[in-house]
Amino acid sequence: MKIAIDIDGVLLDLVVNFCEIFNKKHGTSYSKNDVTRWEFFNDWNITEEEAFEIFFQIYENTTSVPFIDETAPDFLEKVNRSHEVYILSARASQYRDQIIEKLNFHGIKKGEQYIDLILVHHKPYASKQDYEFDVYVDDNPHLADAIKLMKDRHLLLYDQPWNQNFICENNIIRVHNWNEVYEKLVFINFKLNL
Repeated sequence: MKIAIDIDGVLLDLVVNFCEIFNKKHGTSYSKNDVTRWEFFNDWNITEEEAFEIFFQIYENTTSVPFIDETAPDFLEKVNRSHEVYILSARASQYRDQIIEKLNFHGIKKGEQYIDLILVHHKPYASKQDYEFDVYVDDNPHLADAIKLMKDRHLLLYDQPWNQNFICENNIIRVHNWNEVYEKLVFINFKLNL
């Protein structure tokens, strides 16, 4: 199988840093659990441009972003031994070095845990569907909407506050941690090889 792994919301907890910066700037007290939809910035009365200015600020200092699950590197290495694992992220290419440094710091290394890093523009929100993978591991409900129409592809929707309204069925499966990601990948591989 060819598998695409997202970074933000799957490997890195970027929204934690976003809330810290936003709260400091606006005197608010938002937390990750207050990010209840993908376009949360509309609820927080800021423009998309201001939201992405904060995201870009975080991208420049990715080393400070918390890692979601310390077991991810081990599971990625296991999967990459028998499948093709790629990191597929909606980040601008100028942040490639920061991403690679952060992944390396957490033991996610090219050639061991993944084959290559692919960066795409953040818009349209479902642009990752243009890359042909058998399975995506992502937190983006827009991508899940697109993939659910493609019966030959699967998406493991990494559970986050902003994708709770998405109903997972058929080729979209909700996962809560990297152990579940691994188990579901084994299940999908088994099903595809029947």
